[in-house]
Amino acid sequence: MTRIGVYIWPRMTMLDVFGPHQFLGLVPGWELVTVARTTDPVVTDTGVRVLPDHDLTSCPELDILLVGGGADPSPQLRDPDVIAWVAKKGAEVQWVTSVCNGALILAEAGLLDGYRATTHWGNLPDLATYSEVEVVTDQRVVRDRNRITAGGVTSGIDFGLTLISEIAGPDVAAALQLVCEYDPHPPTPYGHPRNSPPELLSAVGEMLGPLRTDLDAFYAAKASA
Repeated sequence: MTRIGVYIWPRMTMLDVFGPHQFLGLVPGWELVTVARTTDPVVTDTGVRVLPDHDLTSCPELDILLVGGGADPSPQLRDPDVIAWVAKKGAEVQWVTSVCNGALILAEAGLLDGYRATTHWGNLPDLATYSEVEVVTDQRVVRDRNRITAGGVTSGIDFGLTLISEIAGPDVAAALQLVCEYDPHPPTPYGHPRNSPPELLSAVGEMLGPLRTDLDAFYAAKASA
């Protein structure tokens, strides 16, 4: 059996981990458990309430660690218990993985030192503050040995299929992609800054700016320490 531990936290973006969870949970012989700081319900950024399977102390042995992100991961980055747990589990598992700015939590725990990694396009500068991490800016999913990191939110599905292909085999990944009809055709081509007009980038920047206040403060404090 392969057991995957999915770390979840308040105000996270649920699709970061629920997207890959849908695929990973269909692989025969794979078990997924959710882990949070406590077993209290975790309320995501869109108000979905998730009841964790385990807290940090009751989490069983894992083979794979998955950490998702959200608009403001700074409370997780500031929590020494969370970072210590992520570092400990990351040292024990066979695969260390993240989606979106869950990569920042891995990096803060030292788990991306010496590895190539990526994150949501808006958090690439944050990831670059970790001098031992080689930041990749032009790939949706990055694998470096037993580390797999993915870009923002929807890239978690590509990540999940990549992980399945690496471990269970490409035939299993192909079958599950077909079962779930993963054949995206979005109504616009604006899924990444490289394809987006300046006015759209500016509008999105204004929308995201206020959400970065605490995260910017966290990295400013680190830089001045």
